[in-house]
Amino acid sequence: MVGRSAGSGSGLSPAQRPQPDRAFPVARKSIVTRTGDAGETGLLYGGRVSKADPRTEAYGSVDEAISSLGAARALVTDPSRHAIILRLQSELFTVGAELATDPAEYDNLEKHFKVVTPDFTHRVESEILELEKRVPLPDAFVIPGGTAAGAALDVARTVVRRAERRIVGLQQSGYEVKGELLRYVNRLSDLLFMLARAEEGATVKPLTGRRAVRTPRAPARTPPAPRRRPRG
Repeated sequence: MVGRSAGSGSGLSPAQRPQPDRAFPVARKSIVTRTGDAGETGLLYGGRVSKADPRTEAYGSVDEAISSLGAARALVTDPSRHAIILRLQSELFTVGAELATDPAEYDNLEKHFKVVTPDFTHRVESEILELEKRVPLPDAFVIPGGTAAGAALDVARTVVRRAERRIVGLQQSGYEVKGELLRYVNRLSDLLFMLARAEEGATVKPLTGRRAVRTPRAPARTPPAPRRRPRG
């Protein structure tokens, strides 16, 4: 009969008919590698190191920062700020790639991946200046939590600060760290602070803490001069 589908008159049930998608299954590679079961991990270039290695701590903290920014981005509705956060996540992947590469293999990294350049830092600095023109800053310490998005950005800011400390520690341990990478990460936490204030400023006034005011110490009393006893 014209218009009959293949196999419709074969007497086979639908379950028995050939299924093209099932006939050629696609092999999928598992994310479980078991190569880190002994406490080591592979660098992007340059062999394997301990999972407690300062280099692993550094790029692991950057990975945390990327995820923290993702949580913040999921709450931000402003298109321009959303785009900035997404770009910062991408740039932090570049930071992580540099940190996960042995300095001796840096040339190989540059052949296949981007590296942190002064353009990264200059772009962040210009965004900070632009936000400072539009967002009033409170003259006190800011207590995070004015809005969900602002609070998430403040969490991301502190994670970036921790990543910066890990990178400085890596450098002080004798590992080579590019100066531009450190400058970029340092500026990044400032930008996240401004983005958090921009998120709070759009809805509610941020809660601020008081600055500690020191009470001047009272001048010490001069002890009275000893009295002379009259001579008898």
